[in-house]
Amino acid sequence: MKSRYPAEMEYKASSKWDGKTGGIATLKEAELVFDTPETYGGRGQGLCPYRLFIAGVLGCLNNTFLDVKRRSDLALVSFDLAGTVNVKFDGDGYSLTGCQVSGEVVVAEGEIELGERCVEIATKFCPLTRSMKDCIPFEYDIVVKEQ
Repeated sequence: MKSRYPAEMEYKASSKWDGKTGGIATLKEAELVFDTPETYGGRGQGLCPYRLFIAGVLGCLNNTFLDVKRRSDLALVSFDLAGTVNVKFDGDGYSLTGCQVSGEVVVAEGEIELGERCVEIATKFCPLTRSMKDCIPFEYDIVVKEQ
């Protein structure tokens, strides 16, 4: 499939330890304060990396869906996602064991089939979930409704 977007991109970030139990990640657009959750002996004074991970997944799915929506001319009324990432200690260390994404897409009357197709394409082609699907199972429960 030919893309209308650049064939390759590169995104950079850096992080610096805060001298305690977290740090600051610097991105082109912003700085994010992250910290170790209290559960793991941290102060919990910043964003948990696991939450940043699932937020990144949701953001990527959101943007992929919106791109598909634009290309298909879907009449979108509202779009909400929620996600969960599961983390498990296996005796040696922690691993991500699964992600669940739920949501609701509300479309204009007569657009439900197109809305469902847009969700299907977005979940198939989201770059983050597509890249990790063989490592982490993803489950989707995204409902499409008419206004």
